[in-house]
Amino acid sequence: MLQVQEELKGKDLTVSVGGGAVNVKVNGQKEVLEVKLSDEILKEAASDKEMLEDLILSGINEAMRQAEELAESEMNKVTGGINIPGLF
Repeated sequence: MLQVQEELKGKDLTVSVGGGAVNVKVNGQKEVLEVKLSDEILKEAASDKEMLEDLILSGINEAMRQAEELAESEMNKVTGGINIPGLF
């Protein structure tokens, strides 16, 4: 199981929200590796800061959700689908 957890560090997921305006990259251990903003969204953000904040939050939440699904899937391969409390 420790090996799977280490391997999750090397598995990256990238989520795009707002039609590509915000991209968030995380690894399988739910560490945010990168947040990229398009030039267009930066221009719009000058007049709508709240919209940009919402897009960033949405991107991070979706990336974390997908990282959780990846971690569960990888652990299920090791545990055979048995739910072991406290693993994740």
